[in-house]
Amino acid sequence: MVPLTQVKFYFFASCKQLGTYNVCVALPRSHPLAKKKKLSITDLYNEKLLCVSSGDCLNIDDFRKNMQMFYPQIILEDVGYFYDLDTFNRCEEEGCLLLTLDAWDIIHPSLITLPVDWSYQMPYGLLCQKIPQNKLRNA
Repeated sequence: MVPLTQVKFYFFASCKQLGTYNVCVALPRSHPLAKKKKLSITDLYNEKLLCVSSGDCLNIDDFRKNMQMFYPQIILEDVGYFYDLDTFNRCEEEGCLLLTLDAWDIIHPSLITLPVDWSYQMPYGLLCQKIPQNKLRNA
């Protein structure tokens, strides 16, 4: 979940943001919270929430700072720079929560993705050459 504006090779490339995804929470279908249609921030209290490591994504770093400052009842745990199949399997096997995007709602058959009552979003878009052709620049 690295926002394109934070890609480290920004000297060689530009980014054209196309939109945003909502930051959600994935959890095992057997988890008690899976029965809800939408989660509140207090639903996450005393739950382990897996997310990308601190320092890997500025958007998630801001999220982490807010959670640590205002909601220390939520247990944040690093999973590394990116999510792979092991990350989703771990969420299911340990019965914990996973910070994810609404676009990934069917990424794992044993997990359900639920929206949360917050306004966190993640931008997405295209990487292109530093000075894009007119077609992309004017899009």
